[in-house]
Amino acid sequence: MYQWEGRKLMSSLRVKILALLSVMIMPVCSFAADVSSVEREGMMMRVELNRLGTSAEPSERETLLRKIAERCKGTEEGERAYWDLADLYLEGFPEEMRDKAREILEQCIKAYPNSLRASMVRCKLAELYDTGSARREELVRQIKKDNKLPEFLRSGMK
Repeated sequence: MYQWEGRKLMSSLRVKILALLSVMIMPVCSFAADVSSVEREGMMMRVELNRLGTSAEPSERETLLRKIAERCKGTEEGERAYWDLADLYLEGFPEEMRDKAREILEQCIKAYPNSLRASMVRCKLAELYDTGSARREELVRQIKKDNKLPEFLRSGMK
């Protein structure tokens, strides 16, 4: 009698586990089908970047981020690589590389002018240009007109 109940319980448990796994796996499978090969390649390079960690040489991280930016143009992963590369130039090397950070953020704005992150890229760029420069003034005008940004950010730009 106990054997039968034990088998019945195990069978019931297996069915529940399989049902749970199918619910968990199906969204992942459908997500994978929606991801283009370019995006998938970017994600794989991002995994490699994460595997390197922050203790890796900044030049190694720079190389991977540049590959992602170049190979994944037009994707969220490509845009994110520009942003992360600018951060690396500002904080990841022994000496800050403001010129390279500005250059990479300018490329980001050209490649992704209407993205959700573009507003924040403009803010960061404005901080990197000297006060009074023509490019900074242009960026400040764009930021003040940008309704996607909170009022306190728009009004705080001078």
